[in-house]
Amino acid sequence: MNLLVIDDHLLFREGLRHILQRLDDTVTIHEFGALQPALRFADEMSDFDLILMDMQLPDSAGLQGLQALRRAFPGSPIALISGVADTIQIQQGLRQGAQGFISKSGSADDLLNAIERILAGHVESPSPQRPIALSTQPSRSAFHLTPRQVEVLSQLCEGHSNKEIGRMLNMSENTVRCHVASVFRALGAKSRTEAVVLAKRRGVV
Repeated sequence: MNLLVIDDHLLFREGLRHILQRLDDTVTIHEFGALQPALRFADEMSDFDLILMDMQLPDSAGLQGLQALRRAFPGSPIALISGVADTIQIQQGLRQGAQGFISKSGSADDLLNAIERILAGHVESPSPQRPIALSTQPSRSAFHLTPRQVEVLSQLCEGHSNKEIGRMLNMSENTVRCHVASVFRALGAKSRTEAVVLAKRRGVV
């Protein structure tokens, strides 16, 4: 599992690194203190299971960097992180394609649980009572599938095994299993066959 963290506070990054390592034995964390070095990293690594971006970076305040990150890493879900929950700005970020918002003021368990929900394909918002229309294809957004999960689902529909999917999408087999489990939960499927049937019936792929 490959994660990208962009935050200019070294102490926070160190704490976050320890929390993220609890997610999975295969977690690899890439860290940057500003947006531009992270964007240049796209030449070496074009896809992540999750990108965590501070909303107040020294070279990109607010949501200025979100679109740049989406262009550089089009298949990667992006979560916004901040110590201040500006609801209007967060909703704008979600509408522009962010997968969720994570508050720095929460506990380590709160942060980890939020990340796990985002990795599972859910949209993490500080105002869950207010539905937010995401700027993705309706059939896919209805199930909160990330672009990467849609790719995995498409390969499932082709009948490929987890090992084959990992080889074709350049992911570890364990990461593929995580995505498959997330797809099952999103579709309400109990097997690969049922997931394929439901995906095709509902026009997800």
